[in-house]
Amino acid sequence: MLAAGPAAPSAPCCAQRQGADRLQTLARELQSDRPEERRRAIRQLAAEGSPPAWRMVFGALGDLESAVGDEAQLCLARLPDLALAGELAGKAGLGHREPRVRRRAAEALGRMGFSLDPALLLGALDDREPEVAHLALWSIERLANQRRLNGDFERPGLLLERCARSHRDALVRAAAVCARGALLAAAERGAAREASGEQPAALDARAQAEFVHWLSRCAEDRDPRVRCAVAMSARHLPAAQALALTRALADDPQDAVRLALVETCEALACTQSLQALIGRLERESMPRARAQVVAALQRLSGWKHRDDPRPWRDWLNTLPPDWRPGLFPTAADSTPAAAAGAPLAGGEGRSSARASFVGLPLLSPRVCFAIDFSGSMWTPMPDGRVPKDLVDARLRSTLEALSPATQFNIVVFTNEVIPWRPKLVPAQPAHVRAAIADFERCQERGRGNFFDAASFALDDPAVDTLITLTDGVPTGGFHSHLELVIPLLLERNRFRRVAFDTVLVDAPAGAERRWRVLSQHSGGRLVATEKAE
Repeated sequence: MLAAGPAAPSAPCCAQRQGADRLQTLARELQSDRPEERRRAIRQLAAEGSPPAWRMVFGALGDLESAVGDEAQLCLARLPDLALAGELAGKAGLGHREPRVRRRAAEALGRMGFSLDPALLLGALDDREPEVAHLALWSIERLANQRRLNGDFERPGLLLERCARSHRDALVRAAAVCARGALLAAAERGAAREASGEQPAALDARAQAEFVHWLSRCAEDRDPRVRCAVAMSARHLPAAQALALTRALADDPQDAVRLALVETCEALACTQSLQALIGRLERESMPRARAQVVAALQRLSGWKHRDDPRPWRDWLNTLPPDWRPGLFPTAADSTPAAAAGAPLAGGEGRSSARASFVGLPLLSPRVCFAIDFSGSMWTPMPDGRVPKDLVDARLRSTLEALSPATQFNIVVFTNEVIPWRPKLVPAQPAHVRAAIADFERCQERGRGNFFDAASFALDDPAVDTLITLTDGVPTGGFHSHLELVIPLLLERNRFRRVAFDTVLVDAPAGAERRWRVLSQHSGGRLVATEKAE
């Protein structure tokens, strides 16, 4: 009689062993010397999707290679459940000892695909790193706008109000203003759904009155980024209250505040906001702001009038008090207005600029040049020259053509950001000669850290245009993945309104599409060219 052999392992046990072996293999790959192998392991862990796999992704947030940390940060948008989000809001992320991990976690929580309690993010408001608090506030705002916040809003609202009035960092205060406005709108939507009878209107009126009082105090902030946030957040109010609150900001000395107010008036879309837009057009001297007003009026009306206020006021006088876009057409043969980037009389589309840079006329008297000195700048061309030789000549001709009234600066970026001056300087002959000489001598090399170069320009309150020359593929710095770089810069820029003009040299098609988003959403322009040109 034959003896029975050992029992065959069950299918579940085999699967468990295979899964454990797979996780061990991916854990080893996360320790690889090759960043691309670590990135691939992160993608595979996210696809595997088990809690142990996600905890390994959490650990990769601290990777010193930007491409790897960015990959982990982007994958967190696919986090499957609230329990893991709670871990990310705890010691694995927002409570981690490394600021770089906290910073990545604070942004990633705003991209969750399910509802969160804002309390998960509120602890970050006291973080020693202002950027962590800033990104946590942006996450609260995004979740509120996407209707993905739950729980009690009263305590978070009070904490946001306190943060906006007392935090030492102006960017954090500005983000708190926007988060508070989004939270108010979310609370009002919830009240309207749940309450009955006349109660919602009474609750809304009380909340609005308190919000108006608080927002009016924020409008007195000395930093224009906070005043810009006030102009943006006013759109959460009824038009009459919003326009009364922001009347003092209509002639703010900072262009960014006035530009934000134009956007709010367009969003309000009523006869009162039309009146404010036309009044702004009558007083505005900044070409870019005039162009934005005209573009807003064109989109709202369907008319193609330009920057003469008179036909716009004539049109306004024909409208009924309850006008809304599309409800009361004013011309049977009118067609949709030109897009925001279309040429506008007296605005951005028509320029008498003396100077240009690689096909871009300089439209601003306050410009910063950011030049990518990564490897592509030093790759020899068929004629033996390197692209740096061509850029030397182009920048020299641009700077020599600047009006003395222009202010400028140059930022060279490799993995480090190397500014020529700490801030903009007048284009006096001595400054121009010194800038040309220093740039032509510069032989820095390394990976391209565009994110920090752009952040440097945004930190100079005088800059209103950033002209970047790059191959379009950042590889250095804290962030290098364009899927993160572009939205993060646009978020910071909403409080600054700097136009991102971009010259892409031999950029891949996918990168060009993302850079075009940055230019279009900031009111800038993009030129794609080749080295030989």
